[in-house]
Amino acid sequence: MKAVIINGKIITPEGILKNGHVVFEDGIITDVGTNNFTKEFDGNIIDAQGKYVSPGFIDLHVHGGAGFRFVDATKEAVTSIAQIHAKHGTTTMFPTLSSFDYDTMVKILDNIDKYKNDSEVPLNIAGVHMEGPYCSKKQSGAQSVNNYRDPVESEYKSIIEKYGALIKRWSYAPENEGSVEFQKYLQKNNILGAIAHSDATYDDIMKVYPYGLRTVTHLYSCTSTVTRENGFRRLGIIETAYLYDDFYVEAIADGCHMPPELLKMIYKIKGDKRMCLVTDATRYGGVEGDTGTSKRGAEVDFIIEDGVAKLPDRSAFVGSIATADRLIRTCVKKAGIPLESAVRMMTATPAELFNLSNKGRICVNCDADIVIFDDDINVSKVIIKGNLYS
Repeated sequence: MKAVIINGKIITPEGILKNGHVVFEDGIITDVGTNNFTKEFDGNIIDAQGKYVSPGFIDLHVHGGAGFRFVDATKEAVTSIAQIHAKHGTTTMFPTLSSFDYDTMVKILDNIDKYKNDSEVPLNIAGVHMEGPYCSKKQSGAQSVNNYRDPVESEYKSIIEKYGALIKRWSYAPENEGSVEFQKYLQKNNILGAIAHSDATYDDIMKVYPYGLRTVTHLYSCTSTVTRENGFRRLGIIETAYLYDDFYVEAIADGCHMPPELLKMIYKIKGDKRMCLVTDATRYGGVEGDTGTSKRGAEVDFIIEDGVAKLPDRSAFVGSIATADRLIRTCVKKAGIPLESAVRMMTATPAELFNLSNKGRICVNCDADIVIFDDDINVSKVIIKGNLYS
């Protein structure tokens, strides 16, 4: 497909181009500029009607949507999740697996690998994020502690030997026994290690830091903070992430998991080059108003209200039902974060974290993954791999 987007406010690495245009052909952007686009054009013309033209959103952490989770291990699950998130502007995603036994993890990975390039999957599946099972039982969140364990060398080596090209990130608790050897193996195989569901102290983190650990999964959700031992204070994950400028952090910016003022504080400390927005969407990502049952080793009942999934007694969240556009809307409209920065945290920053050199930016030779939305971040058009999806 050859096309040009005209009359748009183009969000580029250099700033917003008013009355701009973007030309793309065969899935690649070939020209970006201000709009004096009056020459004859032998392709499709898409009028942005003064709306924002943004790079496609990149969701680093997503478990499901449309009533499905990736752990369902079916083609319908992979395609349905991809389709609902694509409608909301996600053009690249990293399917996320929570903690399970070995056989179940292999089954899920097999299924994603089989269908990631299926014609019914509209977006780019750039790789898998393993969230566990090597996590702390003290920080289980909505995951089942029955599946948590220390790193098992034979297990993770077998999985990486089979799916090393598919797995791009593995989140774990660095305080667990065997974590240093595990992190070394991840680094050797070019898999990003990340801290998640962890009660780690500064000293625990520093044991794996030299071997490439630079990322915190969903900051403030199941991540340790300052503690005291015999009167002496010890930094936790949160403070260590702030202390080291090279740490990337995730934020579930659905407006529920974090109040706007907390999002604003993380942004103030880490900036838009080290903060990534993620949905962490569960089975009902993109679905409002439903009540259902989710399986995490055992049945976990939950209700959906106030834009989030909760335990029936409302004592805790079970997970997000957010889509990527909602994250940006929350940052801009509620937390007062500049639009360009909010977009960067959903595009260029995650692309840089995973070395996706052709994604996350609107510039010549980048992939034509593009989202058009209005001042309220309502998505009107989504272009993926140069093709108009919606």
